[in-house]
Amino acid sequence: MIKVAIIDDEYYAREGLKDLIEEMSSFEIVGCFDSVGKFLKSKEKNNVDVIFLDIELPKMNGIKASKYLEKYKIVFVTAYSEYAVDAFEVNALDYLTKPISEIRFIETINRIENTFKESNLSKIAVDNGSEIIFLDFDEVCFFEYFEKKIQVITNENEYTLKHFKNLNKLENELPYNFLRVHKSYIVNLNCIEKFIKELNSLQMKTGKIIPIGKTHMREIKKVLKI
Repeated sequence: MIKVAIIDDEYYAREGLKDLIEEMSSFEIVGCFDSVGKFLKSKEKNNVDVIFLDIELPKMNGIKASKYLEKYKIVFVTAYSEYAVDAFEVNALDYLTKPISEIRFIETINRIENTFKESNLSKIAVDNGSEIIFLDFDEVCFFEYFEKKIQVITNENEYTLKHFKNLNKLENELPYNFLRVHKSYIVNLNCIEKFIKELNSLQMKTGKIIPIGKTHMREIKKVLKI
């Protein structure tokens, strides 16, 4: 999942952009803010990949504020087209002009997804006793964090993941058919067999029943269309 923050001092602008982004299954909004300062003071700042940033902010122009946001990909959003050149001079990922058209918004979404796909792993290294083997992602059914290690579960075997120590960092490197469903689980959407309503859980093709965390339920239902 690509983690998104929205920074805009206008409430209705934030809500309108939020509605658009929430329709995208590979994106998750981690917070909405009315200033860059509030974002930088928030705990959410450590869990963001992309910021949709308004330019006309009351205390600091968004272009100038971007120097404090260098670790993030930035999409500028503004009602004024004359800032476009300045935006790309600070290496903005894209530039959207209000009111945002659906076609133009989808172009931005595609650009963001392509940017992050370039950094995704193509295979994943796992410990198989006396050797390290490399799995294709379509072999992986789910990842489980257990006893301070990440276990990689396939249809036939279970391995210990090398390199990654927590699911948060791993999550950002995975292809878009992998989804966080619980603090201890990331699942391959292609390996889900059924949604068990009375348990709020997923049954995987391996037979494993995986609980869905309360904070992930809305995203699961949106992605699975249930």
